[in-house]
Amino acid sequence: MHKTWRGIFMCCSKLRECDRDGIASKCFCDVYDILYKSRISTNNHNQMFFGCPFFKVKEQYCQYFVWLDEHLKKIRAMKSQALGAINDAEGIDVEDQLLRSQKLEKEMEELERKLLCIEKKKYMSLRHIIVISVIVVIIVVCFLKG
Repeated sequence: MHKTWRGIFMCCSKLRECDRDGIASKCFCDVYDILYKSRISTNNHNQMFFGCPFFKVKEQYCQYFVWLDEHLKKIRAMKSQALGAINDAEGIDVEDQLLRSQKLEKEMEELERKLLCIEKKKYMSLRHIIVISVIVVIIVVCFLKG
C-alpha cells in the first residue's frame, strides 16, 4: 500500500501497460499522471513529460515517466487507427469523401452564381420591355393627339 496525504493507493513495482482512454493517462499507481517540465540542464532542458503525481512527494512513487512528444505520437496513432477502422467498417475513404464534399460545394457556388446571373438578365430584360412599352405608349398618344 502507498499512503500519502492524497489517500491510499496501490503501487506496482513492475512495469505494465497503463490504462489510457486516448488522452488522459494514468501512472502505475492508477492515478492520472501530471504534466511536468524538466529542469535538468541537459539535452532535455525545459522538455515536458508526464509523471506520477507522487513524484514530488517525499514518499514512494511508481516512477512512471513518458515524454509529452511520445504521448502525442501515440494519440495521433490512435486517431489514425480509429479513422482507419471507421473507413474499413463503412467501406468509405474519409479523404475521398472530403474531396467530393469540397467539389460539390464548389459546384453549388458556381450554380448559385449562374442563377444570380440569369436572374439579373431576366430583370434587365423585363426592365427593357417596360421602357420600350412606355416609349410605344408615348408615341401612340402623340400620334393620336396630332
